[in-house]
Amino acid sequence: MINLSKKKMGALAVGAVMTFGAAFPALTFAASQNDAYGSPYDCYQGQGIGGHHKNGMFAEMEKELNISKADFDNYRTKGYSGRDVMHAAIIAKASGKSLDKVISYKTADTTWHYVMGKVNVTDDQLRQVHQDLFTDGISQRTGVDKSAITNLFKQGYNGRDIMIAAELSKASSKSIDDVMAMKKVNNTWKDVADSLGVNRASFRQDFGPMHDGPMHGDWDR
Repeated sequence: MINLSKKKMGALAVGAVMTFGAAFPALTFAASQNDAYGSPYDCYQGQGIGGHHKNGMFAEMEKELNISKADFDNYRTKGYSGRDVMHAAIIAKASGKSLDKVISYKTADTTWHYVMGKVNVTDDQLRQVHQDLFTDGISQRTGVDKSAITNLFKQGYNGRDIMIAAELSKASSKSIDDVMAMKKVNNTWKDVADSLGVNRASFRQDFGPMHDGPMHGDWDR
């Protein structure tokens, strides 16, 4: 029997978008910003962003969450927010159920806790999907081997530190394990980057939405 508190489920649901979105910045943008627009397409047009980023966003959605642009627009037309669609898609991935089935359980009177219970998804299953998506995204962005990222999770490192270490690994040509070993309790990621000869400006440019969004501020930790 699944017994998740609403507070715990809320944290997991937010984590679904934040963790996945940190690895796939375009989807974070879609999930958090598109409520003012008819679709992610309109959102990108409104921000003046080119077709490459727009197409990349939908490629990510289709590959990782099996959502086409038509699917996304259809759910938006029905009144679901971009964040709702992302939550439902990740729960669908964890449960093996269709997105239509999962999202049908989410109404104004139900919670994501309720939806998880309806499709028999546990918090551990959802957490594993978060981690798998995160690992795929960071590996794609940086070229770091998935097994190396998974091993860092097993050692207890948090996702944000792993993201920064992966990007510094890419920028410095050091292994992610070597980079992570340089991060101590008495230094910051900026100190690590300086030791590696990685310029903050170029790092921020490579990091793009990841560092300016959910990771902003972690540089000095």
